Amino acid sequence: MKKTAVLALALAVVFAVSAFAEKPTATLPLLTGTITVDGSIADWTACGLSPLAIDKKAQVAIGGLNWLGAQKQSSKVYVAFTEDAVYIAAVVKAPKSAKNSKEGKNIYDGNAVELFVGFDNSDPQREIYTESDYQIGFSTGDYSKANKKFSIKPQIYCFNLDKPVEGGKIVVKPATDGYTLEAMVPASALDGWDIRDGAEIGFDIGIDDIGDKGVVRKIQMTWSGDKDGWKNPKGWGKAVLKAKSCE
Repeated sequence: MKKTAVLALALAVVFAVSAFAEKPTATLPLLTGTITVDGSIADWTACGLSPLAIDKKAQVAIGGLNWLGAQKQSSKVYVAFTEDAVYIAAVVKAPKSAKNSKEGKNIYDGNAVELFVGFDNSDPQREIYTESDYQIGFSTGDYSKANKKFSIKPQIYCFNLDKPVEGGKIVVKPATDGYTLEAMVPASALDGWDIRDGAEIGFDIGIDDIGDKGVVRKIQMTWSGDKDGWKNPKGWGKAVLKAKSCE
């Protein structure tokens, strides 16, 4: 009888911990001023902005057995908002650098960065996308080291709206051990746009990577460690916007 009571108590504690576990939280800048999208993080560092690290085994959401370790597959990602756009810059370690032969809704299946954002986070346990939730993909494009040019250009695609992002800008600079990707998505492309100083939003980042031998995605790393963010915002983390001047 006592064993049963102890077991029941233990299960209750485990349930309580899992049910109320804190989601990862980031503080993201709401900038006065703009970022120049040129494939460099110079603007970000000059403004004193800090990246989010995605470099731990616990953050390998898909393909854990294929992860080559942080020295070969990891990233530092900057995200910032202005009144009329969201900016992202990712310094990514990837064995095949800027290699993505896919286009449109299939760009997740090559080397790419993903941004998950939900402007109405009043229900952080929601299990379906609402009109203010977005999954945005940023393809590296397909860069030939031999020809030193892109056979397929980098692109931005909103997966849940199933269309390219109009008015966006993206620049990718290949490196020997990966790439730097910098991009801008205008508020006009996101009907649910709603930002202000102190606002809490749903938030996550994904890094898709084909590994050292593949042509399709072998792993996905996410800031939150969640693998189902593409269909379910419940696993996202959250971010708090904080006003900052970078003029």
